[in-house]
Amino acid sequence: MYLKSIYAALAGITLSASYFINLANAGTIYDFDIRVNFDSGLTNSQQTVFSDAENLWELFIVGYRDEFPGPGLDISASGQNIDGVGGTLGKTGITYGLFIPSYVYATEGTIQIDSADLLSIETAGNLFHLVMHEMAHAIGFGILWGPTLNDLLDSAGNYIGQYGLEAYQLSNPEATFVPVEQDGGPGTAGYHWNEPYGGGLSELMTGWLDPNTTISLTTINSFADLGYVINPNFSVEQVPEPSTLVIFAFAIMGLFSRKYNKQYRN
Repeated sequence: MYLKSIYAALAGITLSASYFINLANAGTIYDFDIRVNFDSGLTNSQQTVFSDAENLWELFIVGYRDEFPGPGLDISASGQNIDGVGGTLGKTGITYGLFIPSYVYATEGTIQIDSADLLSIETAGNLFHLVMHEMAHAIGFGILWGPTLNDLLDSAGNYIGQYGLEAYQLSNPEATFVPVEQDGGPGTAGYHWNEPYGGGLSELMTGWLDPNTTISLTTINSFADLGYVINPNFSVEQVPEPSTLVIFAFAIMGLFSRKYNKQYRN
């Protein structure tokens, strides 16, 4: 049921053949769990998209480092009037977190998709990409990088987390950091990979949505720097081959780029 649900949502997406390898790994507690709670403004089909995104992130992220029995993540998802048609498509916030000696984890968050854009995004087949993007922020991507949190940025604001950088170096061997977006205004700058230098025009976690969206090992392994255990099929600690840099591609036909605008909410 789990795999069928994912495949139904990800028609046309190519996953690595190693997807089917057993996850067995001594010493790991496979307990990372996202729980999406639906508020107002989302239809049944839109709620299904959130559930499919949840399943895919739980495929990539399987537990907590140092055998920490983590609390999981509760996300409140809704369709809300943000700014009308176009402009800001979604807003994500982390409302509660857990500070432990080694890491800061998100435990509760919110995702709001602009109700003025919801139907058109869904009709275009683009809602899954947007929800995947927003859910990554709710887990901590960008939001929990800062010096008082997980301390993953250098003085210029570029990403220097060990595991994300090692994945980036598979295709950029001389790199000493992953370029982070410095333009785009509040909520975009500092929270995304720099397009195109941080993962290409199509990377899921740049600040703009582009055709043929992809997700890289850099993005997946950056969650190890946030204190999570990565599925060994996608971990640079287990499979450091450059050919696995891009794990899957989304087919987006006939669409123009749109800007994501993130809002960090306390």
